[in-house]
Amino acid sequence: MRLRWLSLVALSVAFTAQPVAAAWTPHPDPPPPGGREIIAAAPALPSPTGVGGRYVLPSAPRIVDVRKIARRAPTLPSPASWGGKFAATTLQSPARGGMYASTSGPHAVEAATLFAGLSLAQNEHIYGQDQSVEPADAQIAASPSALVEIAGNTMGVFGSDGTLQWTVDIQALFQLPAGYFFYAPSLQYDWGSGRWFLGGIASNTTAHNSWLLMAVSRTGDPFGTWSLIITDARINNPSQCPCPNTVYFMRESIAVVGDKVVQTEQAQNCLSGCSNVAGTILVMRKDHLVAGVQPAVDRFFFGYNQADFLAVQPQSVGGTYGDIAFVVWLKPGDSVTNLVPDRLGLLQITGLPYPDRIYSYQGTTTVWEKDFSAVRPTPAFSVAQPGGSLSPSPTPMTSAIYRDGQVVLAMNDGCGQVNCVRIIKMTNFGNATPVANSKFGLLQNTVPAPIPTDLDSPLGLPGANLFDGSLAIDPYGNLFVTAAFSSSTLNPGMAVAGISAPISSTSTVVPTSRIAQGPSSYSCSSASNNPWGAYMRSVPDPNNYSRVWMPGEAAVGSCWVTAIASATMGAGPQAVGMSPTFGSTKGGQVVEVDGSFFVPNADQVLFGSSPGTILAESPTAILVSAPPGVAGTVTVTVQTPDGTATAGTFTYVTPGQLSVPPASSGVFHTR
Repeated sequence: MRLRWLSLVALSVAFTAQPVAAAWTPHPDPPPPGGREIIAAAPALPSPTGVGGRYVLPSAPRIVDVRKIARRAPTLPSPASWGGKFAATTLQSPARGGMYASTSGPHAVEAATLFAGLSLAQNEHIYGQDQSVEPADAQIAASPSALVEIAGNTMGVFGSDGTLQWTVDIQALFQLPAGYFFYAPSLQYDWGSGRWFLGGIASNTTAHNSWLLMAVSRTGDPFGTWSLIITDARINNPSQCPCPNTVYFMRESIAVVGDKVVQTEQAQNCLSGCSNVAGTILVMRKDHLVAGVQPAVDRFFFGYNQADFLAVQPQSVGGTYGDIAFVVWLKPGDSVTNLVPDRLGLLQITGLPYPDRIYSYQGTTTVWEKDFSAVRPTPAFSVAQPGGSLSPSPTPMTSAIYRDGQVVLAMNDGCGQVNCVRIIKMTNFGNATPVANSKFGLLQNTVPAPIPTDLDSPLGLPGANLFDGSLAIDPYGNLFVTAAFSSSTLNPGMAVAGISAPISSTSTVVPTSRIAQGPSSYSCSSASNNPWGAYMRSVPDPNNYSRVWMPGEAAVGSCWVTAIASATMGAGPQAVGMSPTFGSTKGGQVVEVDGSFFVPNADQVLFGSSPGTILAESPTAILVSAPPGVAGTVTVTVQTPDGTATAGTFTYVTPGQLSVPPASSGVFHTR
């Protein structure tokens, strides 16, 4: 398998570097220590027959019609079954006395629907071995008329019922020459313009080139034409330097707001191993990108070895912050005595580059900073799975979103013997300090000491690792979290959790529920350190305000497959039936209860007033062993944190007694 070839470990050891205040840099950055770096104007996308080296800045992006390169999804054995309808074998939970908390508001996240997304096997089957990439970095975006997932190097367009309608090779979408490979996608549907925005990276280690990419749909239909540009590049140019370029992009993220598009980039110098170098923010005019012209750009330089920063994905439109983009990152205290990140930096970006891209520095773009206190995360960079280990995100911060005056982010952290996901919320954006702008670059302003965050709360899963969280907030203010889980006895899978509105330290933290799990551990390549999950994106459902779309990942046949869940909060269980409906008074009869809105790891099935032993469960089915009982009929109910549903009646039969139901074998034998 072709891995994401840049070092994942390098990012994990980069938190001892000093960040400098953001500054606009009108000239190429100086070379990083120990290597040479050449930064040139963004090159034109070359034709497949072109060669690396010199490029010409185009006057307009290239246009590609995805209808000419898309393919129908083939009929393959569906990974949705994953060996059955049950997500996981479940240990018996402690008795809960048949009652849950009676406080108002939702108490659980329920999967309204759950279906298979893209998979490595399917991507390779359709487009070949250039799709062999890990991790999946699954991205979900939704408009009123389309649901789109990107996983690996493939984009999938899904129907509302979960059927995969079309797939698109991202390599072909960006018209990448042979030897270039796409990775690190970030996808967003923008309500303001009605367009789809896709960021990513393409690199070629043989040609020593690395490109930062952007694609924008020409209409609201993702299955139409897109305009393509390279927004930044690290290229091999022997005319400027006889030595090869050794700097490559590793991570990027985008945020599309009312008037601008922000793209963050993290580069690494791989001259000897790979270590972080420049972290950069590109601020582009959205009206230029939507119009299909090369955008005016202001470029702000974070500083060498700065790591783990994200463009904050907006999940609402308009309001006070409609034209403000946010960026978050982990920041050390100072350059001499404290090189370890001990705070969260929050940047607010206002204004725009000047419309003439040659003179973009005459614009009004201003970068404002405010710092928040935070405990330095200590995540493990390897977590257990059966027969081996997985590699979570190489940087702690995995998701950052904005909605209705609040920035919320997820970080991997160590919680005792297992990993957990920390949820942090910030709302006090006022009195920020201007640190850079279009005209004057670095401003010699001192940023005040950090202030406390509004919320810093861990989410975990007893006895298992929880990591690589992805966030969404619905219009009612409920926070949804999807994350990966695994342990030495649990195959990796997808879990959901959340915090009910308003998101605060006194709000209800709903149970973490394992909703999808594959039948195998992950070991798709013998040369791999098994990277998993990493940077996934979740979004609210534009057609149902009480639901959000969330991606996850599991292993089937030892390789990755994604799952897509439509999640809601506060929906009570709906049981539609159970089978069989009778069993021995000694107990032990295995009963399957079917329905919807079940909450794995938080369900309870009561036979009368006695709890059964749950053997396996999913959002739509529970396999439960009946407890001992007395001869006669009892009502079977399913209880979740959000309510109770009646599944039917169960008849206890004395061993040796002729059973009543005609579908039975007639006699229960004494055990």
